[in-house]
Amino acid sequence: MPETDLTRSVWMIDADDFPSEGGTERQVEFLLGYAVLAPSSHNSQPWRFRVSGDEVAVEADGSRWLRAADPDRRELYISVGCAVENLRVAAEHFGFDPRVEHGDPASSDPLVTVTLAGGDEPPEGRSTALFDALTTRATSHELFEDRPLGGAVRETIREAVDEDGVTLHLVDDPETKAAVAELQAEADRLQMDDPEYRKELGRWIGRGALGASWLTARVGQAVVSHFDLGDREAAKNSKLIESAPVVAVLTTDTDEPGAQVRTGLAFERVALSASADGVAVHPMSQTLERPGTRARLERLLPEPAGVPQHLFRLGYAEGPTDHTPRWPLETFLGAE
Repeated sequence: MPETDLTRSVWMIDADDFPSEGGTERQVEFLLGYAVLAPSSHNSQPWRFRVSGDEVAVEADGSRWLRAADPDRRELYISVGCAVENLRVAAEHFGFDPRVEHGDPASSDPLVTVTLAGGDEPPEGRSTALFDALTTRATSHELFEDRPLGGAVRETIREAVDEDGVTLHLVDDPETKAAVAELQAEADRLQMDDPEYRKELGRWIGRGALGASWLTARVGQAVVSHFDLGDREAAKNSKLIESAPVVAVLTTDTDEPGAQVRTGLAFERVALSASADGVAVHPMSQTLERPGTRARLERLLPEPAGVPQHLFRLGYAEGPTDHTPRWPLETFLGAE
């Protein structure tokens, strides 16, 4: 992994700087500035881009794969899907017609190839609100306010999921939410009991990926790496789930990498749609990182539920949420 510095300045991208001259590749690289603002597990940012003319090959960066937390690469592929969705939303805003072609993760082909046609049409109204949310969306780790999501907001969120084979489940009844919170607590304890998981989490904290200052990050790395904080994390995260008016689960028909990439596309559009409506989003991945708790989560959902791929909270949070930093775009650009 390149040892360039993380920065928050990438969030200050200005749409007025879109290059009208200099060729398609320069425009595509500008659009990728929005792609790297996508969320990812541990903020690992595990994507690479190869630009050739109007075509972008999007790959998973194995050096950023979370081997302890994500042994089946589910979160790796979801993270890549989120970056692709950001690219698609940004491209639509600037008048392109992005065409997404899924590759075969078992081969040497890229996970996704995005071809950008056009580029001279005005922005469509459908993508404007989502485009604005690209630079305002942030993950909230706070307790949510005690107020429900309205019917119109729920409908907007449901309509955001239009990927084949991906289904959104919105859980709001207290009994099921309590059961999900119990699964989260159990998964937290199991993960934090694993020295390899703690070491991996500590490494990303120490790099500053979660947004802490250098000193705080180093202290956090030492604490997480050497102490089992499972009970503390279990209590905190179960309370976060119970505070949410809605807990959402994205499921798929299969458990293949392609379905996980599509889950990332769907989740990011949900996150952008929610952000545009003032709704906070918080992924809760631990339950899905343990096979036992993942299987029990599926049983909590209406049949036929499908395979749970992504679990997250939806609700209202007080005050602004800070953005986590990103590595500069050049970190992720590969040679053609």
